[in-house]
Amino acid sequence: MRTEEILHSPYPFQDNYMVILEMDNVSHTIHSSSQYNFYVGDNTKRIFSPFSLPKFIQSKLAMINSISKKDWNSFRHGYPFIELDCYTHHRYLRNNPEFEHIGWCVSDSIYVIIMSEDELSELKGISIDTRKESQAESQTHTQRT
Repeated sequence: MRTEEILHSPYPFQDNYMVILEMDNVSHTIHSSSQYNFYVGDNTKRIFSPFSLPKFIQSKLAMINSISKKDWNSFRHGYPFIELDCYTHHRYLRNNPEFEHIGWCVSDSIYVIIMSEDELSELKGISIDTRKESQAESQTHTQRT
């Protein structure tokens, strides 16, 4: 899949979003390291290093990577596929239905991570003040005497 052709990520999925993650190895003068490219919409790609990757992504990736690529029914290296193939969740969840709200491995370098709207906002760099939501909710549940 050519990543410059990614147009639909994040793709709606139930009450969440399917977000494409492309893992790259970046070579530096002295060493190489992983780079995590997330396609977060509006023609925007967020790039993270292993050290800046949000904790909720780290845990989802650890769970996904605990399953072999063969068990994900993922595309083999060099096999052509398009972006919409990434969103056919039944293909990947056939053997692992419990990952429906976590994500799956599409190929050696492409993953789909399932995210809530709040997680997607965090990934985009939009801060959410949960205190306002919490205060508004508690005020609606408070009875006046």
